[in-house]
Amino acid sequence: MNKTIRPTGGHILDIDPSEVADQFLSVANNVNTRKGFPSRVGGRRIAYPVSGGGLPNDPLHLLNLQLNTFNWWMSFGASTIKAIEGTNFYDISAVGQIAVTDSREWVSTLLNGIPVFTNGKNSLLSWNGVAASPAVAVPDWPAATICRAVVAFKFHLFALNIDGPSGVFDNMFLWSDAADPGALPASWTPGASNEAGSAFCADTVGKLITGVPLNTQLLLYKPTSIYAVEYVGQQPDNIFSVRCAIRSLGTLGPHCVRELGSNKHITVGNDDVVLFDGINAQSIAENRIKISLANSIDKTYADNSFIVRDLNKKETWICIPESGSQFATLAHIWDERRDTWVTRDLVTARYGTTGLVADTTDDDTWDSDAAAWDTDLTAWNQPSDGSISSVLIAEADKVQLEDTSDTISVTSLIGKYDLPFDDDTQSKFVKRFYVRGTGLGFADIEFRFGTRDSTDANITWQAWQTMSADGAPCEASARYISVEVRVISDAGWTINKLIFDWKYNGPF
Repeated sequence: MNKTIRPTGGHILDIDPSEVADQFLSVANNVNTRKGFPSRVGGRRIAYPVSGGGLPNDPLHLLNLQLNTFNWWMSFGASTIKAIEGTNFYDISAVGQIAVTDSREWVSTLLNGIPVFTNGKNSLLSWNGVAASPAVAVPDWPAATICRAVVAFKFHLFALNIDGPSGVFDNMFLWSDAADPGALPASWTPGASNEAGSAFCADTVGKLITGVPLNTQLLLYKPTSIYAVEYVGQQPDNIFSVRCAIRSLGTLGPHCVRELGSNKHITVGNDDVVLFDGINAQSIAENRIKISLANSIDKTYADNSFIVRDLNKKETWICIPESGSQFATLAHIWDERRDTWVTRDLVTARYGTTGLVADTTDDDTWDSDAAAWDTDLTAWNQPSDGSISSVLIAEADKVQLEDTSDTISVTSLIGKYDLPFDDDTQSKFVKRFYVRGTGLGFADIEFRFGTRDSTDANITWQAWQTMSADGAPCEASARYISVEVRVISDAGWTINKLIFDWKYNGPF
């Protein structure tokens, strides 16, 4: 008999493998599901190195912006800040800047295109986009005051989790006066002639962690609650209204909430991944990766987790430090179009984001354009790099550009465990196995079978075998049959069928 599995559903990590439908895998690592089936992830290359006076030795945070006609990347390190324009690197660290150790400590935002940022230890800082100018405190920032998060909303800046002369108020936030176009707010001091002010989110426990706009609201996140802030504009005491929007959802860290289109947020909170529209919360991890995520995340450094939303691929990366790690070592990736989950290995990633990257020198000679004249849609001499938003991941000594066409070897693994072949009262015997799909990487496919008679026992794995075009002979006999397919290759591939030639082998 033949059994064919078409793995269209990504993987499910939280349900017993023998109970999972055939279209779901038990593991899908270093693959994507953009073609509807598991495919090898793209390559990567160093976009910005540390060497040559470049990045801080340990880039903890990144911000992309367009200011003063330049495309800038800002890299925030433990004790320095660098501004990058093309291949030029500038030290723009603030005078007296205090060192930090965790990626959660740096939080940034843009107001009128101007970067504003905090490390939770210095004053609230900004930078004017001039290479020779260091970061400085924002205008009229209160003396001897720090905040641990900042967000721009409408024409105002909001500073969250305040430590000032009167004490530490982690549920307090300040907001500035409204900013003029192209400028930062001139004042943080409340007065009859401006809109500056402050408020507390005091009726639920926990500190304010981050804020993210949602349509006409600013949502402020605590560990287990979310507040909605809306502009009212009534002088002198009713500039913004504040109310608790939900008391059963929050976020892990300052980089664990992202906008998902114009009407939803995605947040990692309460050991779950949730979509929130300001009223309703919907888990997208329940019965799929929720338990696995909660069990594997490091409890000490959970707030170093971060989310990257790849707008072009419509994929969201949930990047977490696994147990024993300070920084992210694994990304759970949600394919928004297909509602599937896979995982991707990370190398102690400090932070990730998207932006415009021009990290290579364009060859604009006539002979370098290989496209046919009649079908080439680009202008002659037109640069091809830096025009599309890309995913960047900050590691200890470099920033990596992800999903490139660079030919680097990637180890990918998919697996289907504890197949009962529709009757777990019978023993099964598999004698031949086929893998079907496309791509040059098929030349490097390997597989191995695993067996066990009880799901409480360990799987006994056979040695890896090479797959051939007409299938490979094998001998695997047990009540439950498992298979793993591994590809170590610098070439692309897509797997759309796993085919088993098998028969019943008597009652178990």
